[in-house]
Amino acid sequence: MAKKRYVVQYPEDVSMCAGCNSCEVVCALLHDGVVSPKQRRIFVERDTVMFMHKIHTCRQCGVCYNKCPKKDTALCVDENGIYYINRDECIGCGLCVKACPFTPKRIQMDSSEPKPKAIKCDLCRTRPEGPACMEFCQVKCLGFSDEPVPEPEVKKRGGLF
Repeated sequence: MAKKRYVVQYPEDVSMCAGCNSCEVVCALLHDGVVSPKQRRIFVERDTVMFMHKIHTCRQCGVCYNKCPKKDTALCVDENGIYYINRDECIGCGLCVKACPFTPKRIQMDSSEPKPKAIKCDLCRTRPEGPACMEFCQVKCLGFSDEPVPEPEVKKRGGLF
C-alpha cells in the first residue's frame, strides 16, 4: 500500500487563504459539473473579523468507512488508503455523516438527487494531476502532508463571556 497523503492548509499557524472559494468551486465543478455549495468536498470557514480563513477537508481517518452498512461497496478504500464513495451503491442512510468526528462534518449528503447520496473528498483519486483544489488555489496555501494535521481543540469559556 502506498503512503497515505492528506490535503492540508499551510502554513498551519497563519492563514494564507484569501477566502476566494476557488477550491470549493473547482471541487464541485470537477466532481459534479456544477458550482454549488452542496456539491463541494472542501470547506472554507471564513473569518470576517481577522480574515484568518480555515480550510477543512476529509482527514481520511476511516471512521465513516467503519460505520457504513455497505462498506467496500458504497464506501470504499483504494490501494492508496483513500476512502471514497461509490455513489451508485450509496443508500443515503447518513450513518457516515453522523460518524464523522469533525466539525464541520467532512462528509455530507448531496440532496440534489431524488435520493440523497453521501459525498466526501477523495483527493481527486482518479485525476492524474492530483487534487484540483491544490492546483487551482490562487495563493497556493494547500499542499500535501504525510501526516494528518490534528484539529485544534475548541475551548469553551465559562461565565458570561
